[in-house]
Amino acid sequence: MKRVLAVLTAGTLSLSGAALVGVGAASASGTTTTTVAPTTTTTVAAPTTTTTLGPPIQGTQPLPVYMQVDTVTAGGGSGVLKPAYGCAQSNEFLVGQAVVFRMSAVNVAAGGTPLTAANTKSVVITIPGESPLTMNYGNHGTTAFWSAGWHTTAATPLGVVHFTITLTTKAIPAKTKVIRVKQGNKIVRKRIVLKPGVPSKTWTYSQVGTPASSQLTMNAVPVA
Repeated sequence: MKRVLAVLTAGTLSLSGAALVGVGAASASGTTTTTVAPTTTTTVAAPTTTTTLGPPIQGTQPLPVYMQVDTVTAGGGSGVLKPAYGCAQSNEFLVGQAVVFRMSAVNVAAGGTPLTAANTKSVVITIPGESPLTMNYGNHGTTAFWSAGWHTTAATPLGVVHFTITLTTKAIPAKTKVIRVKQGNKIVRKRIVLKPGVPSKTWTYSQVGTPASSQLTMNAVPVA
């Protein structure tokens, strides 16, 4: 009986500069070689996008006054005019509903002092076609802020309400002190400034520049 001698041989094949290692089976009748194909990796660069930012909504100049404003629903009403929740933030209202304006403000020129009834001369809301509304400072929950209600009617125009809120601060007098100083052979009294005063400032808030979908908007009452 003849023996068939099987031997595993290892060889190296060079193809286009890449070395391929193959394993073959050798026998008395010849050699069979199996090769492994090279792996190719392709890297695709991500596209580059550029976003141009608009100017800050609060403006590009130093702010003497900072105002934070929103609108909320009022309680009361009936039927479709009755809001699901009172004091809920919203910019969408139906004609006939009441809109409540809320505001808090800071006097930046006075070192970030909160603006209250004690240091504020006036806060007035201007709505096209309406009489000016005066905002009042008072308690709401456990905090205090400025607020005013606007009672709309069926005659109130539909669409975006281009309101503004104008705030005027009270002037803050300088803090001074009288000291005695020697001038020649005499002692004289001289007033020095310990802290400079801050003049009255007027600042106006508006919705200009915000998306239309974020602005106060009056809508028609749905027809059943």
